Amino acid sequence: MTTQNCKNNNIPSSGLSRIILNNTEKSPKELKSIIFSLSDHKILILKSGFIFNASILDDSLYISILPYFIEGERTYHYDIHLPLQGKCLLYGFVNANKTLDLLFKPASETYNGCFLPGIADIFCDNYIRLTRFLIENGFRRNFKIDLGTQSLFEETKLFANIPKTVEALALQVAPFDNR
Repeated sequence: MTTQNCKNNNIPSSGLSRIILNNTEKSPKELKSIIFSLSDHKILILKSGFIFNASILDDSLYISILPYFIEGERTYHYDIHLPLQGKCLLYGFVNANKTLDLLFKPASETYNGCFLPGIADIFCDNYIRLTRFLIENGFRRNFKIDLGTQSLFEETKLFANIPKTVEALALQVAPFDNR
């Protein structure tokens, strides 16, 4: 399975060919349905949003997604276990107010108030590839990037121009686009 270039736009491919969603490899058809539902406003309101953890290694995306609430109980990122966490774990929220929070949890040896050389490029690449993947699979590109995430991008200087939408983040030049 390979994700395809987004049709009718200039967003490059995520380059992700293997997707492990909630610890199971998924077909393109299954993915599109699930990812599209993440940005469906009626579903977002019904589920009160979603949380996720994601990690990218080479051409593989490991992502686990949970609704905010399951049987009346709040879910937390520490409830999510990925088979691969990698050096750069991304975690986030898809909110009912049509915003996407994208945060990170670097391994302690890669971040101590600032990124060690080369690590910032890995985070940038993962942020960009994740949003490209989401758009490729039906996530609405006009979702806003949460203000907290924008502040994180500014504070860490990950991006010269702070993206304010999912599409703007996906359109950034990824450090490893030319590999």
